[in-house]
Amino acid sequence: MPHTIEVFTDDSPLCRSVLDIVEVGKCASCVMIERNLGRETRAHAALLRKYRIQAVPTIVVDGRIKVEGKPDFAWICGDEFFAWLERRYPMR
Repeated sequence: MPHTIEVFTDDSPLCRSVLDIVEVGKCASCVMIERNLGRETRAHAALLRKYRIQAVPTIVVDGRIKVEGKPDFAWICGDEFFAWLERRYPMR
């Protein structure tokens, strides 16, 4: 099943590396959207409130999963991976 992966970033090397991690590990059917707060803060204000984004990088998957900071795990797309993410990083 395809997922929508939103990555909240700025132009820092840390955020670039997180984008690379997600891009390499996502499957072809998943959609990755970069939300660059360094360039477009106002455009994403509603999402910042909705997801309670406090820092970049933050990854939000399907509006249900939120990973703050650089993941300390391999990003490997698949049903088991997303089920694990949902258990470990549920949106609160």
